[in-house]
Amino acid sequence: MRRAAENITRKELLLRSYKLGKIEKDLFGATPPAAFVGRFGYPEILAGPLISPLTEDIALADTPDKWLQLTREDILGFRSNLIRSHFKLNAQDARNPGRLLQETQELAMAELPVDVEVTFLTPPKREISFDTLLTPMGPSGTVADIAIVENPRVPKRVDTLVDDTDIKAADAATILYESSVSPYQISRLLSVGVFGKKRRLVPTRWSITATDSILGNSILKKVRNYPEVSDIQLFSSEAFGNHFEILLLPHAYSYGWTESWISAGGTVEVGDLYEDALSKPAYMDGGYYAARFSALQFLERQRRQASVYVMREVQPTYDIPLGSWVIRELVKDAFARQPLTFESVSSALKYVRARIKMPVSTLFIEKQLLQTNLLQFN
Repeated sequence: MRRAAENITRKELLLRSYKLGKIEKDLFGATPPAAFVGRFGYPEILAGPLISPLTEDIALADTPDKWLQLTREDILGFRSNLIRSHFKLNAQDARNPGRLLQETQELAMAELPVDVEVTFLTPPKREISFDTLLTPMGPSGTVADIAIVENPRVPKRVDTLVDDTDIKAADAATILYESSVSPYQISRLLSVGVFGKKRRLVPTRWSITATDSILGNSILKKVRNYPEVSDIQLFSSEAFGNHFEILLLPHAYSYGWTESWISAGGTVEVGDLYEDALSKPAYMDGGYYAARFSALQFLERQRRQASVYVMREVQPTYDIPLGSWVIRELVKDAFARQPLTFESVSSALKYVRARIKMPVSTLFIEKQLLQTNLLQFN
């Protein structure tokens, strides 16, 4: 059972989460491990490891797959107390990394926390930043030097693939996933540019969506060969002001995503995307691919395919974005629960509309009408 949410203001929540005192130029701490690669000015960018002097529970600071049962204060505490070190790079530097980048890559490859000493040019700025795709970010500072003070423990499979300069980055990611390496670690490795023939640094926000897309596409190749689900099933989950309803229909694979954001004033903004064997979205939407990946994971485990419709409603209480992991993990959580079954799609959608503010007509519903001529969708 989730820990109860606390009824406190956004400002109070941030103040209670931030535990760092005065930050000096010289820092001894640990990385979870974690790294961040920026996107502004690409291919000229900023990158570096994330480090905290608060080493208690440091491993939890970059493991979103373990966060769903925590409170927002817990999560913000982990993230706001990680200091984002950075230095200037070109994305192509991954092909011939200098010492600072080599240290960052070595830390990112580790599977357990690593002690680090960092010297900043000036004390890091006390700040917290938020993004709908990225996890919250704490103070940041420009690096003068990085020193790893213990040998990072690197999984043998990771080490082997890093040494392979002929394998494609997408293939390396798939091999690691099939070897039970966490998608979150795979995303980190893609970001710091340790895989592929033509290696490059990839901004963290891009690597997150790329990992969901790459791994999802790999799973989809298998899913398309499985038999269809036998029932109309509805799965649900919610946390942190996010509510999910996920509908599975007995049909060849297709995937729809409707996202509704409700403002404090009650207005609703809706996003709508769809894919099937003949069409794909025109752009890479992080939430879309995060939910798709978790849905495909479920279908692979069940050895079934289906027409999947993920509906996300975001309430005004979600006033501090926590990142796309919320989508990925809540969809996973929904599929871990017992579904409701329905005799018709219309009855399933009627049930959903009593629980969330979903548009009457969406891309998913329109496409299904065209493909199946099911009048019950109206």
